[in-house]
Amino acid sequence: MDLVITQELARAESQQDAASLERAYQLIKSANLGKSEFDPTESFSPDLFVLCAEQALKMGRPGMSQDCIQMYFKVKGPVTQFLGRAHLCRAQLCAPKSTEDMGDFENCVTQYMKTVNFARGEPRYHFLVYNASVLYWQMVRPFLKPGYRRHLIPSLSQIVNVLNQIEEEDKDWRAELMLELLECYLQAGRKEEAAEFCATAAPFIRAHAPRRYQQVFARMVRHGLTGELQLKEETRTSAGLAVTFHINSLQARLDKNDLPEDIPGILREAYEDLGRGSHQRVPSAAEDQ
Repeated sequence: MDLVITQELARAESQQDAASLERAYQLIKSANLGKSEFDPTESFSPDLFVLCAEQALKMGRPGMSQDCIQMYFKVKGPVTQFLGRAHLCRAQLCAPKSTEDMGDFENCVTQYMKTVNFARGEPRYHFLVYNASVLYWQMVRPFLKPGYRRHLIPSLSQIVNVLNQIEEEDKDWRAELMLELLECYLQAGRKEEAAEFCATAAPFIRAHAPRRYQQVFARMVRHGLTGELQLKEETRTSAGLAVTFHINSLQARLDKNDLPEDIPGILREAYEDLGRGSHQRVPSAAEDQ
């Protein structure tokens, strides 16, 4: 019976065949009730609940997906990767429809974190941490606006930490999430935590995602997350960083309504820096050594 259901699900996926999905779903429900049209004593894998739920989600059948996930958790099958995948399905099913649905947001985050915490300790399940981080980020994108980013800090910081702990190979993805977490700290007014986080995030980004380093450097300058002498020292390695330093130093003064008198001179210096190094790039940490 497992083979028949698997074939129906494979056909549903490859051909986007709603009828095959429905047949698989009905077979699964019958087997779950012990009323299979096949041998009722034949073994039935709980994994099929999750496989059907995932396919139902992809094909716009949330009700079917929800039913399959409920059946999966009721049978209490063995602890495998499908437990994490079931939580991912649940998370997608309860995703908030607007930024005002904070209850759904918290429920959704809880399901993603269950996947992350389940998978973090087992290397063969680490792919689920990455998958959860991607789906989580798709869900929270509407919250990337003033007044809402603060809600992301508890979950996003944990996801970033776990991705670092498992040494996720997609370092650019880790760097992107680090930048977003830094912005969350800053918009929430949590400057001390931003500075502490930046102390480890900035070297990582410089070493492994150098094209993103100018973004973190700009935040360090504008918000005073690192000593000015250290920041000025870094401008010696890159004309681009020198320009970024001048512009964001001015922006920091503007934020405080404390503009210097010689703005034209500062802008002229920035322009000269840009001209002297238009072909330079930010060196990686390895190149500095």
